[in-house]
Amino acid sequence: MIEPLSNQPHFWQVSSDNQTYTELCNALYERELLRLANISPEQLPSLQKRLAALPFYIRRAAANIVTYRTELQLDSQNASWFHKQLARCPARKQQADPIANFYLKAAKPGLIVPVYIEQLTLEQIVLDSVDEVDSSGERLHCNEHGWFSFNGTPLQNDNASKFLLKPNKAIVTAASCGHQWLNNDKKAPRVLSLRELLLTSRLNWQNFAKPYQASRELK
Repeated sequence: MIEPLSNQPHFWQVSSDNQTYTELCNALYERELLRLANISPEQLPSLQKRLAALPFYIRRAAANIVTYRTELQLDSQNASWFHKQLARCPARKQQADPIANFYLKAAKPGLIVPVYIEQLTLEQIVLDSVDEVDSSGERLHCNEHGWFSFNGTPLQNDNASKFLLKPNKAIVTAASCGHQWLNNDKKAPRVLSLRELLLTSRLNWQNFAKPYQASRELK
């Protein structure tokens, strides 16, 4: 029996989740293609591989974000999270001993961690994931930002301006929304990379010490 036309779904009748998913994919494609168009000459040999993997990661990020439940608000047209920004960077309130105590218990591969970066007077908090833990040496390696002591201290020359933080609501909110501060004043949020967006959609807001199951990471 043929269903009456009035009861048949039409291609333009989409749910709010479908519309959000489409908007996220469009925004992410535009953003990532622009980023790849401006890569350095030494990265060109990997361009073909990155382009081939792009649809997989964009669909994955959009699907994760659509189903993700968080206190943050989503701007699907710009593929970004937003929340009220603090007047000062919350990283300043952190101290070495509580950071060390957290990672002595929680450090394991797959754990999503916040990293504080200060460049001149610009302050940012970014998300990274742990891919190696040296418990005896009380240090861990972040996929993108290198080695840190459990107390947050950077252990490489190329990450000397960075500091590993203990995740909490204020810190993770700032990182997820791209909040940044210049000369102690709030600055317009930065745009998160596709990799960071994937990490934001894997956060456990009830237990920041619980890692997600890491598989393939964007480099």
